[in-house]
Formats: sequence, structure tokens, C-alpha cells
Amino acid sequence: MSATQDDGDRAAHAEDGDLAACPRHARPPQDAGGAGSADAARALLAGLQHGAAEAYAAIAAADEALRVAARHRVTSERALRFAAGRHAAASRAVAAHARARPGPFAQLATWFRAGREWRRRQPALEAALAGAERQLAVARQALSAAKDDFTARVASRAAVAATLRRLTAECEAARAQIAALEGSRYAAGNGIAADA
Repeated sequence: MSATQDDGDRAAHAEDGDLAACPRHARPPQDAGGAGSADAARALLAGLQHGAAEAYAAIAAADEALRVAARHRVTSERALRFAAGRHAAASRAVAAHARARPGPFAQLATWFRAGREWRRRQPALEAALAGAERQLAVARQALSAAKDDFTARVASRAAVAATLRRLTAECEAARAQIAALEGSRYAAGNGIAADA
């Protein structure tokens, strides 16, 4: 084969993207493959480490969010206990008022003043009970939402922690692959030097 034809073949391969055909990029096949694989493994390791760092930061943020959610849940539980106590007191007051309704003899003895006083107090007691029921319903909803939020955040943190464990394992595998590839290159290089 002539030098001109050889140069033409190299140029054709270079146009196809085969840089190995160019003398400037030419390497021994074993060395080029090992270096390329090691570089790819290092790039993969860098990406995995970046992902692991992001997962670690997400876990730290999730822990802080869990602390806030836990305080919110405690506050909601305290509010529910307060609302339940107020509702119980209002219910007892309404029940006691119903039992204290004056009978016919009391009405006649007081010229119906006892009945009028009893009826005058009843709307306020009923309004207090209705307000306590509304407050109790709101407190229950708030506690339910706080529990749901806390549960969702726990599940989210667990998912991120699982991701971090997976990325950590993949980082270790990538390091082992890099070490094996570099060991192979070193052995191959020593073999070539010994043959020389």
C-alpha cells in the first residue's frame, strides 16, 4: 500500500469520528481502552459522589423539617386537649342548666321569674357549647393534618436515606472498579516494559 493511499484511509476514518486513526491520537489498543474505562469510572464516581452529597443535604433538611413537624404535632395535641376540655365543660353546663329548669310550682312561687331567668341564660350556654364544638372540630382537623404531615416527612426521609445508602454502595463499587482498572494498566505497562 502506498503512503498516499494510507494517508487517504486515515483521513476517511477521521471523518467518521475515529480519532485513533489520527497519528496524534494513536495509542496502543490495550492502554487506550484501560485509560478510557478508568476515566469513565472516575466520571461515574464523581456523579455518584455529587448525588450522595445532595442526598445527605436532603436528609439534614428533612431532619430539621421533622423537628418542626414534631413541635407542630405536640402543639396540635395540646390545642386538642384544651378544646376537648372546653367542650366537656360547656356540655356539663348545658346539661346542668337543663336539669335546673324550674317546675310549675317554682314558676308560680316566683311569679314566673325563675322561668324567665332560666330561658335568659339558655342561649348563652348553647352558644358556648356550639363554639366549643367548632373549636374541637378545628383542633381535630389540625391534629390530623399534623400527623399526616409528620408521617409523610418520615416516609420522605426514609426514601432519601435509602437513596443515600444505594449511592454509597455504588461509590464503593466505582472505587473498586477504578482500582482494578488502574491495577490492570500498571500490570500491562510493566509487561510491555519487560518485553522491551
